[in-house]
Amino acid sequence: MFRFQHFIAIVVAFTVSALAYGQTERPTSLHIFLPHTEPKGVVIALHGCGGLLSSAKSRASELSARHASMAKLITDAGWVALFPDSFSPRGRREICTQKFSERTINSSHRRLDALQTAKWVREQNWSSQDQLRPLKTVILGWSHGGSAVLQSIERTQRGEPARGLIDQGVAFYPGCSEQLKRGYKTDIPLTMFLAGKDDWTAPEPCIELGKNVGATVWVYDEAYHGFDSPVGKVQFRPEIPNGVSPGRGVHSGPNPGAREDAYSKLRSLLRELETP
Repeated sequence: MFRFQHFIAIVVAFTVSALAYGQTERPTSLHIFLPHTEPKGVVIALHGCGGLLSSAKSRASELSARHASMAKLITDAGWVALFPDSFSPRGRREICTQKFSERTINSSHRRLDALQTAKWVREQNWSSQDQLRPLKTVILGWSHGGSAVLQSIERTQRGEPARGLIDQGVAFYPGCSEQLKRGYKTDIPLTMFLAGKDDWTAPEPCIELGKNVGATVWVYDEAYHGFDSPVGKVQFRPEIPNGVSPGRGVHSGPNPGAREDAYSKLRSLLRELETP
């Protein structure tokens, strides 16, 4: 799909060992996609509970269709795309089918992975101009990864570790209920793309949270969770134990109109943020 796929595999093998993670954490593997031009910025993209890689056995080592599509959007815009894999190094491919109480990979792991990757990004020289003016860094995520975006840029009593590392947060249909309950705060600009018919991660808490922090919030009234998938159709998933009504399943699947509009807005955002 990408002309630089072979080169990327070499970069990944090199950078994984170079990441400066805490001694108690296994390194998170990185999938790196480079633009064909001088980089204009860096996007760190955080996968959802379904994991980073394809669920098809024949493509088990490749990015899923959604992530591959996003990698193309980012690199076509002239940005570097980084996809940390939070699951494979910890022995999981997905956690969607696990109850919250059964999960061994939680929001703290995702936040650590995101912030350590952002720190590593700041230490790299991505372009000839990077030493004079560091490239902007955007952190983007879907669902479980979208919630990780919120936590990564959160300002708490212990400080705001993302300050100086992340310039913009972008979250597709995240879970916002817990953050809203604890009086979520952030000083980093945030954009959210939500699904009006989402019965997996309800949009209402995110809408309220967005108002509280001055975020840009886009709601697609006729869309379900996962509306930006480039393949498939809306399906009922009874195997998902969590959601708005736990134990009753959820719906997810593409809405081409919503996807096209959200991706158009994301491209515009990247153009506004790109380092001159």
